[in-house]
Order: sequence, then C-alpha cells, then structure tokens
Amino acid sequence: MRVAQAAAETLPPRIRPVVGRVAWPAARRLKYASRNLSRKLGMRMVRKPWREARMHFYQGRMSEAIAALEPYTKFPFIKRLQANYAGELAAISPDPIPPQPKVIMGERVPGRILHCVTNALPYTQAGYTVRTHRIVTAQKALGLDPHVVTSWGWPMLQGHTDVEPYAEIDGIPYHRLLPTGTGELPHELRGRMIRGAAEVTELVRKLRPQVLHAATDHRNGSVALAVRERTGTPFVYEVRGFLEETWASRDPARIGSERHILQREREAFLMRSADAVVTLAETMAAEIVERGVPRERIYLAPNAVNDELLTAEYDGQAFRASYGIEPGEIVVGSVSSIVAYEGFATLLRAAALLRDRGTPVRVLLVGDGTEREALLELVKELKLDDAVLPGRVGPEEALQAQSAIDIFVCPREDLRVCRLVTPLKPVEAMALGKPVVLSDLPALAELVGTGGAGLLVPPGDPEALADALAELRDDPKRRAEMGEAGRAEVAAKRTWSRVAETYRDLYRSLDCR
Repeated sequence: MRVAQAAAETLPPRIRPVVGRVAWPAARRLKYASRNLSRKLGMRMVRKPWREARMHFYQGRMSEAIAALEPYTKFPFIKRLQANYAGELAAISPDPIPPQPKVIMGERVPGRILHCVTNALPYTQAGYTVRTHRIVTAQKALGLDPHVVTSWGWPMLQGHTDVEPYAEIDGIPYHRLLPTGTGELPHELRGRMIRGAAEVTELVRKLRPQVLHAATDHRNGSVALAVRERTGTPFVYEVRGFLEETWASRDPARIGSERHILQREREAFLMRSADAVVTLAETMAAEIVERGVPRERIYLAPNAVNDELLTAEYDGQAFRASYGIEPGEIVVGSVSSIVAYEGFATLLRAAALLRDRGTPVRVLLVGDGTEREALLELVKELKLDDAVLPGRVGPEEALQAQSAIDIFVCPREDLRVCRLVTPLKPVEAMALGKPVVLSDLPALAELVGTGGAGLLVPPGDPEALADALAELRDDPKRRAEMGEAGRAEVAAKRTWSRVAETYRDLYRSLDCR
C-alpha cells in the first residue's frame, strides 16, 4: 500500500483526486505502475542473493541455494523459486513419493507393457524419443502390446496447449497425463512426480499391463517404483545414460556436489530396487554392477537401427551438392548434438592439419547445440572456409547427411560420461556402410567390435586423428572394407528386431518369477 501511495504522489495534483473514484483506466494504470515499482524495488533488494542462489544451484549446492533465498521469501517470485529448488532436492532425496494403499488389480494382460518415459514423439524429436518409438514399434511387430505414458504435465506445461490426452502413433497408444484445470497445479518437480504416480497407478489399474518399463532418469524410475508398490506390477528400469554424469561433465565444479551425489545415489537405489535393469552396453552394465546390481539381473538392449537401414539408400550426393561439396572431395564429419563433450573442436583442428599437409578433407557437422557457435568461431580462426555446419535438420535429411559423409568421426572427449555411454549415430553410420573413426574409449571401442569396422584414436589428439583420417582418405578400398565390416557388426547385434527379442525374453522371465 505504501508503494502504491508513493506511486500516486508522483502523479500531477489535478489527477490524484480522480484516481480510484471515476477514472478507472487511470486507476488501473496506477495499479500496474505500483506493482511494477514494487517488483523493481524488490529486484534491487534481492538481486545479489538471487544471483548467489542461482550459482549455488547451477553448481549443485542445492541446500545452500535454498538457504540463500530464505530471508527473501516475502517476495512471491523468490518464494516460488525457492519452492522449485526445494522440489528438485526432494525429488532426489529418499522417498520422494509418499506411500499409498494397495490397489485391487484384475488379471494382467499377457504381453502388455507400459513404458514410462519423460517425453515422446511428435512434440520432442531427439535420440531419447526416437529410441522409445523404435523399441515399441519393434515390440509390436514381435507380437507384444506396448503402450507409452509420458511424464505428468508434458507437453502441455512446455507450451503445447492443444495436445490431446491420447494419441496413436504408428499404431502405438501414447497416453499423456495432462492438467485438467481443476485443483492446484504442482509447479515443482516433486509435486509433479506425486501427481504422476497417482495417475499412472490409475492407468495401470485400467490397462493391467504385465510389466511397467521405465526409462531413465530418476523421475520416471521413482514413479514406476511407487506404482509397483501400489499395484504389484513388476518394474523394469532402463538405464539409457547416467544423467548425473552428463550434468557434471558440463562444469568441473559440479563433480562431487550435493546434487551430483544425491542423484547418483537415487539412481543406484532405483537400479537395485527394480525387478530387472536394461542398459545399452557392457561398459554401462559394469557401472551398474558397481552400484550394487547383480550382473544376472542386467540385460543389454543396445542402441540399434531398423533392419531396413542395412539395405536403404539415401541421396547423399544431393545433400553434398546442396552445400557445394564436389563429388570427388572426401567428407569427414558427423551428425550429432553439437555439445562440448563430442570433441568436434579436435576434428576441426585435425582438418586444419590435413590442409596444411596438402591432403585436405571437407568437414561436415550436422546438428545443433550449445557448442555450435564456438565451433563456428574456431572455423574462422583456423580459416577452414569450406567447413559445413548447417545446423539441425529433419530425420530424413539427417540420414541423407550420413550418406554424404565418407568417413564418420566420433571424437568424444575423455570424460566419464563418454567412457560409459554409447551413442547411436555411429551405429547408423555403420549400418549405412560408412567407416568410422572413434575416440579410444571403452564405450566406443565396444561399438566396432573386433571385425575391423573402425579405427580408434586417442581422445583430444588432433595429430592422431589427422593421421587416421589421412590413412583412410587415400585408401578407398579400405574404406569400403571397413564399411562392410561395420554393416555386418550392426546386422549381427544392433537391429531393433533383435533387441525386441531381448525385451520379450526379459518380460517372460519376470512372468515366471
């Protein structure tokens, strides 16, 4: 009120008596002026602690972030921010979802699987959502009855207000847990997880699936665990990555932080609590064993490709021509998220070395991400004027880009997350018959096997990468042989039809327990 009075006193004297009596537009302007003034005064007062809290939270010191805001919670926006931080902390603390009474279940439907995921097609196009859809379509082709349910509020809370609660994509039922407009909407993570657990429980009661199959991270795992406790439905946890390691890799100050430790502990607890664990590679299985899960409860379902990709043909020449790449030029590069740990700066430096040696290659990096602008600056610095970084493209064009590349390069940095997690894009390149050059890290070495499908080079070493690329650049016969070896490796181990058989066998084993 005092702020409003102060704001009113700034008006001309002849206007003051009118405000609040007959001049509604002026009164409304006064109301908004006082509100904005209050916000500005509040922001000046809390700017320093607000920045301090955000830095604490960014670096994983969650309790310190919450404490830094406590003296200023009289301001609504600070109170809301603190509640968000507290919800994030509660979500990775023990028992984030309160127990509820058991639900009476009917007989389960054999072969019906409910996949709990964070997001999905068509609203999010990413490796995570594509993997989900390829898994469920392969399972359906094998005779299973998969359903997908996304996290509570998605994608409406991300701005897609016209979304429907149910859709079918390629014959697969997708269920979305959407706000209904009744009751208070939980704006913090733990509240959304609690609401999600209640609604997934109801969905399980209706669908009566044989298995509840949750994909990382802990948000889905905690919901699935809570639903298992309420319904008795077996719970499979699919570890597609160690997201706390991905998060920590972006800033060394995060390693060992409260968030890093608590999320790691929560993920490990969910792995141990699940009836079975699925993961992508032996390197990841070894990490899961270290977290306390017996090896016999871990199943491998690697990143894979549709069987048709092994014989598909994409118009790589048209893609090359659209970016001014001549037919005879040797193109090296990748189709990927453009983030720091992918190591593409090493590739650009290797290309500059090859140019200086008189054995040039064309670099093609397709995709977008936080590191793209820095790479464009490096291109200028190195004077690699013919490097092509077109940004993000659609799924079909991405496969054309894969086909346009002569040597696929995955120069990942030597970080913990890169040593553990296998990417999908090199598998697609191998399926298309492309030779691959990869950083010599356990998760990448596992991709190429022992059949000569690729070359391994020390991570972060432009000289070694340049040598490997030069070796393949002038040897088309060897490139072709490596490409065929890669295609055979994928056909033997990494098609979705084979992976679907792994899932079917896993579900049957749970049904027999």
